[in-house]
Amino acid sequence: MKAIKGRVAVVTGASQGIGRAIALALAREGASVGLLARSKEKLLAVCAEIEALGGRAGVYPCDATDYPALRRALDQANQDLGSIDILVNNAGVGTFKPLEKMSANESEAPIALPFGAAVVASHHVIPGMLQKGEGHILNLTSPAGYFPFPYMVPYTAGRFAVTGLSYSLHEEYSRRGIGITLLCPAQVDTGYFERNDADMGWYPRLAQMFPVLKPEEVGQQAVKAIKKNKREKIFPFLLWFSVKFYLKFPRFTFALLRILGLLQPVNKPPHR
Repeated sequence: MKAIKGRVAVVTGASQGIGRAIALALAREGASVGLLARSKEKLLAVCAEIEALGGRAGVYPCDATDYPALRRALDQANQDLGSIDILVNNAGVGTFKPLEKMSANESEAPIALPFGAAVVASHHVIPGMLQKGEGHILNLTSPAGYFPFPYMVPYTAGRFAVTGLSYSLHEEYSRRGIGITLLCPAQVDTGYFERNDADMGWYPRLAQMFPVLKPEEVGQQAVKAIKKNKREKIFPFLLWFSVKFYLKFPRFTFALLRILGLLQPVNKPPHR
């Protein structure tokens, strides 16, 4: 999708962090943006930012794990803004701790969001895109979508699922006019650990090797990936190299990471 100007985009998890940054980046390119998240107040603030840029936005509060509500929100955005050209599946949650220490909700939530919501949203918008013969879906994952990290089993499973979803969508629809992009940044400074029950202490020490990105950098990369119809964008370069090396030599990579202690938690003693 070479030109974003005049397109209609919908972003899930748009009230803050990466979702907000992508929504603003799309608006700067001239897209009308449907903003989806649970907090109406925060969405209105993002909407005001977009309007201050001279852009157009709509606010659609919903819990993306309530799939009927998600479909209704997408329908309303389609009615208010026009047929959806770009879908950004960004919303996600996750708790980091040993699996046996998680509550039932903590173990279930990372599957419903991002994976379940991404499947539902994609299923809902693809018919309209096929009818027009064009469109773009951008799916957010994380390094946990490639590396089977300990102490974040449901989160890793959900992100692996998004990776597989994106690859599969690409194979099915890329030749039918719909671009599919999997976007994977390293850790991003979004305040996620402060807002969620996601203890940074259980994060693998490997994460400290990579620079912490700003949400605005992710927004810029998202726009570039859509314009260039990228199948996959992993950044920065060190993360891209690490992922590709692991995929080529998985057993060797994890044996080396264990020897170096990089799979151990940042601030916690090894779990026994």
